[in-house]
Amino acid sequence: MINVLIVDDEIRLAEAFREQLTEEGMYVTVAHRAKEALSAMKRENFDVAVLDIKLPDMDGVELLLKLKQLEPTTEVIMLTGYASVATAIRSMKLGAYDYLTKPCKMTELSNVITKAHEKKALKVKNIILEEQLHRIGGSNDFVGNSKEMEKVRGQISMVAGSDIPVLILGETGTGKELAARAIHDLSPRAINPFVVVNSSILQETMLESELFGYRKGAFTGAETDKMGLIEIADRGTFFIDEVGDMGMSIQAKLLRVLETGIFRKLGDTKEIKVDVRFIFATNKDLNVAAEEKQFRRDLFFRISTFVINLPPLRGKREDIPLLVRYFLEKCSRGGKKKHLSREAMELLMAYDWPGNVRELSNVVERAAIVSNDREEILAQDLSEGMLNPVSQLKESKDSQIKGRILTLREMEAEYIRNVLQSVGGNKSRAARLLGISRKNLYDKINVSHS
Repeated sequence: MINVLIVDDEIRLAEAFREQLTEEGMYVTVAHRAKEALSAMKRENFDVAVLDIKLPDMDGVELLLKLKQLEPTTEVIMLTGYASVATAIRSMKLGAYDYLTKPCKMTELSNVITKAHEKKALKVKNIILEEQLHRIGGSNDFVGNSKEMEKVRGQISMVAGSDIPVLILGETGTGKELAARAIHDLSPRAINPFVVVNSSILQETMLESELFGYRKGAFTGAETDKMGLIEIADRGTFFIDEVGDMGMSIQAKLLRVLETGIFRKLGDTKEIKVDVRFIFATNKDLNVAAEEKQFRRDLFFRISTFVINLPPLRGKREDIPLLVRYFLEKCSRGGKKKHLSREAMELLMAYDWPGNVRELSNVVERAAIVSNDREEILAQDLSEGMLNPVSQLKESKDSQIKGRILTLREMEAEYIRNVLQSVGGNKSRAARLLGISRKNLYDKINVSHS
């Protein structure tokens, strides 16, 4: 439905416009003064505004500029008498979509409004595409034939058709974003945006502006209006990764969006209503976080309506050969098809994979490069820094002899040390390989040293 604002001080004409356009299925708001129009624009978003150039309390061109400042995507049509055509043409240079001379035919007005709305929709779509280009990359297929993966696929198929929130749990590197994308691709929202944000990467103030957007002047450095990710995800799916790292104040605002679909941009008084399907993911125990007052319990209950647990790679080892074959095909890029030697595959099967599928992908890609022109990847091609299978197996045997099995935290710390060693201590590169933020890497290093 096209949302139209009519601004004209001729009451009978404005009401006639409202009646006719409403019959054609449009939602129409009428204002007889510029002040009323500005108040209406602050309350809600309009697709198209129809402005009389001559108003009692403000020049129509001045009102055009103010409306554009409030909502740049709203298309404006000017109404003018023959004596003011030059002014109407000037208004088009200032951002108006078109102008009509009075008296205009109802069909003519309706047609111009429809075309203006089409332009507005295209403009918003382009904004969305531009915003997503640097946020959303390509994704891998959801590979695996194990019972655990079959269970996950069944859950995805079960929940995809609904709009209820989904919480995906799993260790780092298990493919939480891939699962979220699979839910979106199987849903009725598949043709609409799939928007992603990682709460652990951004500082709280930056995350808030990314989620909700802001108005020009909302804070120092806000030189233009910005659409928030929630608004961009309208009619689509919004995937919030590492939701457990989100600050308490943002959690409260997010809860309101989940319950009402309504939010405000930073520095704005106008409420925006959206239709968004939310999917969340974390590697934290949110129930424990709620008990420790680090996560809102009401938000936890709201987002955990449907929970999907992604198994770690060590819990579905039978998928490793299939994943290796998949990653090698990706690496080949039209070149020779490579395969692993029996010894190399045995070492991969024996490793515990604290970095899960993401780590396996990195190891296979590196081995494919190190093996050069050989079709067969040997055990010696596997990275000693990122994956030292021989020493890992020996350590595993030694730890069993001593009667102690390494804890998950110890294994993670050892893996992080290996990654840092393989990249010469470069923490930024290590964080990228691990799939975590630099801040999270420092936190994990500090924990391992404590």
